[in-house]
Amino acid sequence: MGNEELQSETEQLVQAFLAGDKQAFNRLVLLYQTKVYNLALNYVKSPEEANDLAQDIFVTVYKSLGNLRERNKFTSWLYQIAINHCRNRYKKLSRRGYFSNISLDDEETFIQIVGDEGPEKTLQQENTIRIVRSAIDAMGEAEKEILILRDLQELAYEEISAILDIPLGTVKSKLNRARSSLKDRLKKIYNDL
Repeated sequence: MGNEELQSETEQLVQAFLAGDKQAFNRLVLLYQTKVYNLALNYVKSPEEANDLAQDIFVTVYKSLGNLRERNKFTSWLYQIAINHCRNRYKKLSRRGYFSNISLDDEETFIQIVGDEGPEKTLQQENTIRIVRSAIDAMGEAEKEILILRDLQELAYEEISAILDIPLGTVKSKLNRARSSLKDRLKKIYNDL
């Protein structure tokens, strides 16, 4: 489904839900659940915790959808809610020491490894993913967030600007700095190996 088709269907579903069609919300969840889950997973690292977080996000969206002023801004609005929930859950879990108990082996990877190159190649890919994930996790929250939204969630610059409520130029410059920081971190990691 193309971006314009998704936008059009989303607007129709929002209208239908607000008109009383409760099934329209179920279809909205189906359209966005993978994106919300993946965003949550990038914050909390655990598939179970990410599922719980995604459910909480959709409960908030369900309760608050009537407050959405611009129907064509649903995606940005959803991501704002999701990011706020993710930030809050991350802070809560950090205070409890949750992340010190998670090893990279426990994480569900953010890149699917597909192919039949053999076990040696697969192991090499998994190691690369662990190294990249470790470098991303070591970044500051703002750097990590903008990198996740653009490079992992594949959102447009304009959407990120609306979600984070920052100018478009700031999005581009922060993303450039985040990518540069990630590149520097990866160089250091690979030089230390």
